[in-house]
Amino acid sequence: MATQRNYAIIIVIAAIAIIAALAIAMYQDSQDPKEELPEFKITGCTDLDGNFFVSFVYTKNIMMFDGKGDLVWHKHEDLPQGVQAGYWDFKKHVIDGKVYYSYHDQNINADQYGLPGYAPGERVILDSAFREVKRITFEKSDIVDKGHFLDGHDFLLIDLDHYIMSGYIKDTVTNVPGYESSSVVYSYLQEVDDGKVVWDWRSVDYPELYSLTVTDAVDTANDFGNTKTDAPDYVHFNAMRLNDDGDLVCSFRHLSTILCLDRTKDTDQIKWKLSGNADEFGLTDDQRTSCQHYVTVDGDTIRAFDNHNISERTRIVEYKVDMDSQELKAFKERVVPGKFSSACGCQQQIDGETFMIGWGCTENDAVCFSVYDFTSGKELMSMELAKPENFTYRCVYYA
Repeated sequence: MATQRNYAIIIVIAAIAIIAALAIAMYQDSQDPKEELPEFKITGCTDLDGNFFVSFVYTKNIMMFDGKGDLVWHKHEDLPQGVQAGYWDFKKHVIDGKVYYSYHDQNINADQYGLPGYAPGERVILDSAFREVKRITFEKSDIVDKGHFLDGHDFLLIDLDHYIMSGYIKDTVTNVPGYESSSVVYSYLQEVDDGKVVWDWRSVDYPELYSLTVTDAVDTANDFGNTKTDAPDYVHFNAMRLNDDGDLVCSFRHLSTILCLDRTKDTDQIKWKLSGNADEFGLTDDQRTSCQHYVTVDGDTIRAFDNHNISERTRIVEYKVDMDSQELKAFKERVVPGKFSSACGCQQQIDGETFMIGWGCTENDAVCFSVYDFTSGKELMSMELAKPENFTYRCVYYA
C-alpha cells in the first residue's frame, strides 16, 4: 500500500511538473522574443507611458514595445519557403472606453495583380487581451462580391460593426482620355454599418485623376496603353483619416495628392485636392509632396510623411489650411538629415516637436523607426533591423 501511495505521489508530482513546464513554455512563447522574429536593436528610450506598434511588409510579424523599448507583445506566423507576405497596419482602437487592436492579414494565395505594394487579405480585430474577435472583408455592393479581399494600407474602425475599408480592383475602363480602353488597378473604398454598405468610392469614376498620375516612384504608373504592364497602379491609395466635418481625407501616392472625399454623396464626392498637379491650395513646387504616405488630420492641420521620391529627401510636411476656401495658411517641413525612404513610412506628432517616425523602406541605413525631437535635433529612441530589406510597413505610437 505504501509503495502504491508513493507511486501515486510521484505521478501527481510529475503531472504537476509537466503542467507547470507547459504553462511556462506557453507564457514564454507569448512574451519572449523568438528566433523567427526580425533581429533588431533598440537604442535609447523614452518616458512615454504608451506603446509603439510595428508591422512589416514581407514577413508576418507584428510587435509592440513599451516606452523603454522592451518588447511586450508580438505575433508571428511562419510562411512557406520563398513566400513574402505581411501583417500590415497593426494599430490600436478605443471604442466607448474599450480597447481593441487590429492588423491586416495578407492572404498568400490571392491575386496581387503583379503589384509588390498590394496585400490582399482580411482585417483582423482583437480584443484587449489580443483574442481574435472577427475578420473583415468587403460586403457585397455593385462593385464587389461579399468576401472580396481588402488591401492592407489602412482601415478605420468606428465601432465593431461600423468601419471604412480600402481595396484595389483590376478592371478594363473606357474613360481614359486618348485611349479606347485601358486595363488599370483602381482604388475602391467602402463604408459598412451593421453589415450594410452605406457609402463607397471608386477612383475610376473620376477620369480627371488619370492626368494627375506621376512616375516619381513607379515608371509604369501612367502606362494606360498597357505597353509595359497589363494594369498600371495609377493612384495607389495608402492612408485615410476623418476630419472634423466627417469627410474622408485620403493620401494617393501615385497622384502625389491628398483628396478630401464627401461621405454624404454618391457622386461628385471629391471636395478638394491638396498637392499634386491639380493642387487647389496654391502650393509652390517646394511645398508639394512627391509620393507621400500616411496623412493625418488635426483640426485645420494636415500632415504627411512625404517620401519625396523626386528628390530622395524624405520629410514631414505640415499644412495649416482653410478647408472650406481651399486656402493655405501656413506650411512647415521637418527633415531628419540624410534620411530617404523610397516607400511606406509614417509620421506622428507625439508632443510639440517630438515625433514618432516610421521609415518604411529606408535606403541609407537600417533604422526602421525613430522617436525624434526636432527642437534639439536629437533621436531619443530608435529601432534598427539586422536585415533592413525586411522593411516595416508602419510604426506608430498609441498612448
